[in-house]
Amino acid sequence: MSQKTSWWRSWEITVDSNWITTIAMALLLVLGGCALIHEIRNLLSDALDKPISFSTIFLAPCLFLAAFGEKRKSLKIAFILWGTSVAARVLSSYFHASPGVQHFTATGASIANQIAFTIILVAIVQWFRSVVRWNQSPEQGLDS
Repeated sequence: MSQKTSWWRSWEITVDSNWITTIAMALLLVLGGCALIHEIRNLLSDALDKPISFSTIFLAPCLFLAAFGEKRKSLKIAFILWGTSVAARVLSSYFHASPGVQHFTATGASIANQIAFTIILVAIVQWFRSVVRWNQSPEQGLDS
């Protein structure tokens, strides 16, 4: 008597990484996607002129340090883009630029952030593709 297994039971997922890193990368993927959607929504609704918080001043140097410590060129570019957009918004805000200049800077920063978030999301997806494998379960060969 032959038993048929369903498709989802015939394949197993193997992850070649520890579970903490995998969960952290999945969380970063979700948060990065949400940040990208938020930036796109703000750009389309023209809600770019938000006040700069004091903690944002420290974000730009941290992003530049992350770019300096990163090995892959695409992530270096992403962190430099993100850091530059944050620095431009902080400088235009604290040097009391005109509202037109601040809006132009915020629009450019939003576009740079979208590019940076997209690069980071692509890097995370590439990481998942390198560590996640679909294996055919041993029971699959017994059903034929």
